[in-house]
Amino acid sequence: MTIKERFGFVTLTLAAAFVGGAVSGHIFAARTVDAANAPRMITAQRFMLVDSRGKTRGEFNVTRRGVAQIAVFDGTGTLRAGLGVGSDGAPALGIYGHDGKPRAEVGLTNSVARVVLFDADAKPQATLGVAPDGQSGLGLMDKNGNPRASIIVEADGTPTLRLADEHRGRIGMDMTPDGRPGLALLGNDGKTRAALTLNTDGAGALTLFDASGNPVSSVP
Repeated sequence: MTIKERFGFVTLTLAAAFVGGAVSGHIFAARTVDAANAPRMITAQRFMLVDSRGKTRGEFNVTRRGVAQIAVFDGTGTLRAGLGVGSDGAPALGIYGHDGKPRAEVGLTNSVARVVLFDADAKPQATLGVAPDGQSGLGLMDKNGNPRASIIVEADGTPTLRLADEHRGRIGMDMTPDGRPGLALLGNDGKTRAALTLNTDGAGALTLFDASGNPVSSVP
């Protein structure tokens, strides 16, 4: 359920609470009777919710893989939202488009909180994650799902920016814990070929590397 939908639900609930007089009294009286006669516990492996036309709008079940899940469908029977918890305790919330393909996911895996956004073809395009130690990261992918850009902030506050082609990282920029920035250019094989840094005394330095990644020259 989106934030907008949640707010809308709350608004309707509050509006209903202000319906006055005999109407509200009749509703609460009916609920009291139903609650008194309701069974204390119902055990089942699957619950289905249907609308007035018999169309499935909701489902609560446990899958063969041990995932307890709640699925919500629109009026055409297309999955639009899902909430699940795996047998290992990992929870996830999914939002789906009109065609039933995933467009957004919020989850917690191995104590890492994550958000994933998908394009219309269900390919991941952006990710956001936070690790238990406070490390956070943002990743951007191209239309084929290849990682193309990322920024990571370490637990000590050190940031790193990486840019990549469709195969591997080609540019890296970071900041050391003591405040020295650096820029690295990488070859097709992923090895550093040039680096621009600041030394501890604040002076700049340019270093060039050979095909094996060994420094061959430096200025100054």
